[in-house]
Amino acid sequence: MPSNDELYEDTYDAVIIGAGFAGAVVARELANRGLRTMILEARDRVGGRTWTIRTNDGEPLDIGGTFVHWSQPNFWSEMTRYGLTGELVDSVDVVPDWVLSPSGGGLDWRSAERHAEIEKQLMERFFEQSWTVFPRPYDALYARDEVAALDHMTMRDRLDQLGLAPDDDAHLSAVLSAMSMNTAEETSYLSLLRWWALCGHTYEGLWSSLSSYKMKHGTITLLDAILADAGAEVRLSAPVKRVVSGSTGVEVTLASGDVVTGRVAVVATPSSLWPQLEFSPELSADRLAAGRAGMQTPRGSKAVVTLKGEPRNFLINGRPGDPINLMWTVNRISDDEQVAVFYCGPSMQDPEDPKEVEVAIHSLLPDVEIGELHASLYDSADEYALGGWPMLKPGQLTKWAPYETFSKPEGRVVFATGDIASQWTSFIDGAIESGVRAARDVREILR
Repeated sequence: MPSNDELYEDTYDAVIIGAGFAGAVVARELANRGLRTMILEARDRVGGRTWTIRTNDGEPLDIGGTFVHWSQPNFWSEMTRYGLTGELVDSVDVVPDWVLSPSGGGLDWRSAERHAEIEKQLMERFFEQSWTVFPRPYDALYARDEVAALDHMTMRDRLDQLGLAPDDDAHLSAVLSAMSMNTAEETSYLSLLRWWALCGHTYEGLWSSLSSYKMKHGTITLLDAILADAGAEVRLSAPVKRVVSGSTGVEVTLASGDVVTGRVAVVATPSSLWPQLEFSPELSADRLAAGRAGMQTPRGSKAVVTLKGEPRNFLINGRPGDPINLMWTVNRISDDEQVAVFYCGPSMQDPEDPKEVEVAIHSLLPDVEIGELHASLYDSADEYALGGWPMLKPGQLTKWAPYETFSKPEGRVVFATGDIASQWTSFIDGAIESGVRAARDVREILR
């Protein structure tokens, strides 16, 4: 590894690995201070775990990260910066009339009003500790003793504490599993408790902040604005194999064998990829252990489908383990045709397979005709994600304090990912926050 300043006179100030929101914000923040950057992206597109595509009619459609809100401060600051606040629109054009929800070992229809009444009461009981545990949710360990006392708990542990009636347990377990993209037995209770706290400790705030709004022309609108402002060179289909750092610079080797040199490297990938890249010197033992253990859901998926033959505007909460976790009407094309969104359960192998999707939907809505389908899947088979959205497992918050420990640079290697944000970890806001902080770390190194 060269250790001579002269070898870096003609190279980049920062080599950024990953062209999602975190990497794009790093590049923008550095460019605004006169620094030169290169972004290396393994995929053939920008966005990472966000992804805007076009439907057959040419309409923009998000099939990765989608939902945004003005209560997410870093996201809203970016929307204001680029004059995009008018892009925020309702995520659905219609509200559900009927809900298909777990009951008596199966699924039964009930009015949307009755469903909301039941769900609100259940969630308020489930999350009633939020003010005590997360009085300042942007600082997850502010009430450290209270957090430590509950960090071992899974959602199932908390459900069992409540001793709910079977139908109520099934209802709440289903909706929480859909939110976390994981089973109640594997998801940290505190991860969702913190969501509740960030959303104002209320049922109405939860659904408003988590799923009620999107960007009219897709998340790519904001990402493109940030990248344009950054003026960075972006190289697609450029997976990185190795990062070697010395006293004055870094060498980043691509899978192709090409080498890009810079003064600092920024790893803006999901945390599960940390152990997959070769680092010299090697990363800290805790960082590698966290990457291997996974601070993400095992999988994350979203699909959008057109349906014909269903007159109701509906919401479906599948039972835990079902192929479809959550499904709802987005808008109506006609009295007989609609667009619906669904999230996949663990038994859905491939949400892009029309045959598998048809079987899953017909188990819920047997009479519908399935039309256009668009889907994404981030899981262990996706070598550039190795999992879904950021979501800590039981015990990980107090064991590692990721937003404190893993946000720190290691030599000339800096880290940016929503996985280690201090608050909205599972959202675009968390990636933006992490990118701003990482850029500050880069400037400090280069000072």
